[in-house]
Amino acid sequence: MPSPIVAPCARAAAQVDRNGTLARTKNVTGVRKVATGDYDVTVSADIDVTTAMCQVTADRGAHWGTEVYVGATSSSTPNVVKVLTSVKGSSSDEPFHLAVL
Repeated sequence: MPSPIVAPCARAAAQVDRNGTLARTKNVTGVRKVATGDYDVTVSADIDVTTAMCQVTADRGAHWGTEVYVGATSSSTPNVVKVLTSVKGSSSDEPFHLAVL
């Protein structure tokens, strides 16, 4: 079971390992590793990420030069955040932190 995150201003937050395992969480119900460097993070059903500000950053354990991208998956799944990670333009499994504000 992941440790809780205390983040009073975030609706949801997660620390995710490179294999897609949740290390720490707040209002995140799961992570699905879709492919290399491609993660779907599911937040609580009452959070609509299409109207939220989502911020993602690489964990300090990531490879140097890691790039991370974030966005809502689609309006049909308003509680799923898409996170993509890469190194020098090539998809790569990297750990990251996500905040849904």
